Amino acid sequence: MNIGSLSIFEVLYRENYNKVYRTVFFYTRDKYITEEAVQQAFIIAFGKIENLTEKDKFASWVTVIALNEAKHILKKQSKAKIIPLTEKYLSDKAGSDILTVEIKTDINNIFKKLKPQEAEILILKYYVDLTLEEISSIMNISIANVKVRLHRAKESFRKVVDSISNYEQGGEQ
Repeated sequence: MNIGSLSIFEVLYRENYNKVYRTVFFYTRDKYITEEAVQQAFIIAFGKIENLTEKDKFASWVTVIALNEAKHILKKQSKAKIIPLTEKYLSDKAGSDILTVEIKTDINNIFKKLKPQEAEILILKYYVDLTLEEISSIMNISIANVKVRLHRAKESFRKVVDSISNYEQGGEQ
């Protein structure tokens, strides 16, 4: 590896770190797992950069690697009976308004009730903003299968929201 490669990696790291970190944190809700997963993802990505055929897809590619690393860490921890998801990291560092924190808490609670593969496809589509084709390529499934999984994940999300709404309405009466 030469000096030119190092500066390219540094630029890619600086340009993409925050977005990748936010995406993985949205999934894990744990800053330590997120930091570990993101760092490992960049190491893996830089080691396999020659496998990336479309250079403009680096951000999406490293994000998916980071999400996979986070899933791997969470899986290892779940076997050790460690619960990695915490609420204490939900507040914004800038101290954003209470409504934003409540929305983040509600969304986090909904995602906790989804199957991991449902949460993953919703994050890839709506948070990472990948196209169906990109998700298909990353997950090694057909576009039709992506559509089916996305539809099912949205239905599950909707059911969880409805059950929470029904519970809250019943609790207020």
